[in-house]
Amino acid sequence: MTEAATKNGLDKLSPKRWIAVLCMGLMHAICMGSAVLPGAYSGIIIGEWGVAPTSFVQLTMCSFLAGAIMSIPGGILADKFGVTKVLGIGMVIAFLSSVCRIFATQAASFPLVFVFSFLIGTGLAGMNANSVKFLQPWFKHTMSTGMTLYVSGAGIGVVGLMFVAGTFFPTDQVMMYIVAAAIFAVACVVWFAFARMPKDYVAIKDDYSLAAVKTVCTNKILILVSIAMVLTMASSASYAGNVPVVFIGKGVDPADAAVWASILNIVGMPSNWLAGPIADKLQRIKPVFIFMAVVGSAIVIVGWVLPLGAYTLPILMVGAFISWGNIGLVKGSVGLIPTLPKQYLGTAGGIQTFFQNLGAYLIPSYLFTPLSVGADGSTVTEMFFVLCGVFVILSAVVFAFVPELGLKGKIHQQLKQD
Repeated sequence: MTEAATKNGLDKLSPKRWIAVLCMGLMHAICMGSAVLPGAYSGIIIGEWGVAPTSFVQLTMCSFLAGAIMSIPGGILADKFGVTKVLGIGMVIAFLSSVCRIFATQAASFPLVFVFSFLIGTGLAGMNANSVKFLQPWFKHTMSTGMTLYVSGAGIGVVGLMFVAGTFFPTDQVMMYIVAAAIFAVACVVWFAFARMPKDYVAIKDDYSLAAVKTVCTNKILILVSIAMVLTMASSASYAGNVPVVFIGKGVDPADAAVWASILNIVGMPSNWLAGPIADKLQRIKPVFIFMAVVGSAIVIVGWVLPLGAYTLPILMVGAFISWGNIGLVKGSVGLIPTLPKQYLGTAGGIQTFFQNLGAYLIPSYLFTPLSVGADGSTVTEMFFVLCGVFVILSAVVFAFVPELGLKGKIHQQLKQD
């Protein structure tokens, strides 16, 4: 990537950055879609296999538990051995796990399906921990755009695989998992063929990982950003695979519930594509994030609280369109913290992703679900997503205390003067 500067003094960006984010986004799509794919078969897993709703929610969230366990080692290894190598290894493990899950499903073994769904999270751990490290050299001062595009891959993957499952294989889990594994194989080929760092990128490898962990863990800005990310991710992860279950609990026909869930995901995706460019254009992240989190979540809460009616889906669509781009904004903020050494971005991303994924697993499984199970214990009620909305609003409160990390923020202006 050239070091030449534009008229406004910012580094020029290589057009190949779009290939880089496409590779990451594609892998994010298939990995996330595969991880939550059991959500399309809630009727079979709960009804025919006899799995409790609480255990089912834990299944749809278990890849995030893997992300919590693997993310810090993944970030540290990327700092030491190179980000593309570590990402590739994680993706291969996730792909092989998706293949093994096919046979576990044939045997109708919930424990084995849980284990292999958990291991699919290895790929997610590597990507989420190192997405900042991989994309920052490509996108530099436009990290909000790069990260929101990357994050949108998750929504595309969930929508795409859920649509295929509901339309072509509504009762055939095994065949759907075979299709998902085939797509996974293609995505891996694309990654190894095209994923590269910029030609003139010189990696500063970290030989002192304990020093990296200490530096990262004492960075006050990263701590605040990570807390905001935990609160936001708990909500986003919950939406990924559990919308049909809650719609059914509100009285929606199971087939319609799957369609409605896909519609929400489709409507929410453009939020990612708009949020990043808007924040980069304004060179301010906080006002965009806070508006999306507070206004969008308030609308979503209203949509879930009101009795089921013709207005339910439109209200939720508006809320999704406004709010769903906030994950990329807060995630991309890590790459814009000027007090974080670039060689420690893998470690920083790993630690931040550890808390993010731990929250994504624990909060829905052990807080949202127990507070939301219906009186008969057979399903999860709309309170599940009301709590999701409340947590996103709380993330905005936390993010309000983060210094503005856009280029017009005081912290960057001060660095220019120094």
